[in-house]
Amino acid sequence: MIWKQFLSSIGIGHVKVDTLVRNATLSPGETIEGEVVIEGGMADQPITEITLLLVLKYEEDKEDSDFPYHEKDIEVITLNNIGTIQSEEKKRIPFSFLLSKNHPISTEKQETFLRTTIDIPQAVNPTDEDSIIVKK
Repeated sequence: MIWKQFLSSIGIGHVKVDTLVRNATLSPGETIEGEVVIEGGMADQPITEITLLLVLKYEEDKEDSDFPYHEKDIEVITLNNIGTIQSEEKKRIPFSFLLSKNHPISTEKQETFLRTTIDIPQAVNPTDEDSIIVKK
């Protein structure tokens, strides 16, 4: 049992996350809805929280950066009181939140995505990213 917990903590046989967005094409002011699907690994693991981060990735030349793409955090949603994910258990946690009325429209030079991170104490934190297309 301790061996499985150790392997899970370093990312082998650990918890997996997949965020399912019901409406990946939206207009500003609409509601993003979906669910976070968590799949238990080889050992039971406590989940501190789930963070859903809405990120704008944009292209811009900046003098203080060698990279053409930059990220800006737009919205952060935290889901608490998840509890422990049992070995091989599957949990579905629904979520919904409003997209700002002035959220930038998706273009070739800027895109929006939803980054999901599960916080598991003293372990590799599983993440997932999903594209969101914002149109007029």
